[in-house]
Amino acid sequence: MGGPEERRGLYADPVLYDILYTPGTAAEVDALEKVEQLMAGKRVPPRNRLWLEPACGTGRYLRTAAGRGLRCVGFDIDDCQLAYARGRKFPSLGNSGSFAPRYHLADMTDFAAACSLKSRSIDFAFNPVNSLRHLSSDQAMLDHFAQMEAVLKPGAVYVVGLSLIDYDWLLPEEDLWDGARGRCRVSQLVNYLPPEPGTKLGRTEKVLSHLTVTRPSGVDHFDDAYDLRCYDRRQWDRLVGRSKLEHLDSFDALGKPLGERVLPYQLEVLGAG
Repeated sequence: MGGPEERRGLYADPVLYDILYTPGTAAEVDALEKVEQLMAGKRVPPRNRLWLEPACGTGRYLRTAAGRGLRCVGFDIDDCQLAYARGRKFPSLGNSGSFAPRYHLADMTDFAAACSLKSRSIDFAFNPVNSLRHLSSDQAMLDHFAQMEAVLKPGAVYVVGLSLIDYDWLLPEEDLWDGARGRCRVSQLVNYLPPEPGTKLGRTEKVLSHLTVTRPSGVDHFDDAYDLRCYDRRQWDRLVGRSKLEHLDSFDALGKPLGERVLPYQLEVLGAG
């Protein structure tokens, strides 16, 4: 995606993004902690464990996790989003050992040095809500996996929030999101246009976003569009198999084992092989 000056939609204004998506973040972090504990087995994660979030945006997950006493580091390619994240306070919940998250400007394919991350330093990493699908090629994804494998501690896991596609069931879809903060209300209508197998768009889902922002001063409308790379179960497993990571398990959005269920969105748990 381009820089914020190139867009006038959701990603161009971190305040609007944060208003829209912060509700429900605590429950999402609950699920991540649950998955971390389940995957740790007999290895109890340390109290001062370090969480990493690629493509952290406004930092809504990290400030929630930091408020629970976790050490957190995140990075993003959008310095506007990062400036907002650095300026936000986080609820310490009375935890005197809490530290503010650290934020860095970096790309998902080459982030370790930019974030000053040492080898085998991360206890837990996560990348939710299809953010990883912004990487537009298998090679970019493999570059990202290589960086992640290098910074994960032995036994640590990387949780990826992913919507896998079924190429036999390709239909346009639509979502509606609403959020409010003070006297500002944000509504987002999202249309997902499926890939076109057999064409150059055979692995591309196009996302169309329309924002309606209502303030005391009036109503504004902003449009945005971006692409997400598609993976079905076979393509995803094959890609992970080409990396030094391995697929360990799958969970639903609440942190419950997926089992044989097929859901529109799931948490894929990867670990070093």
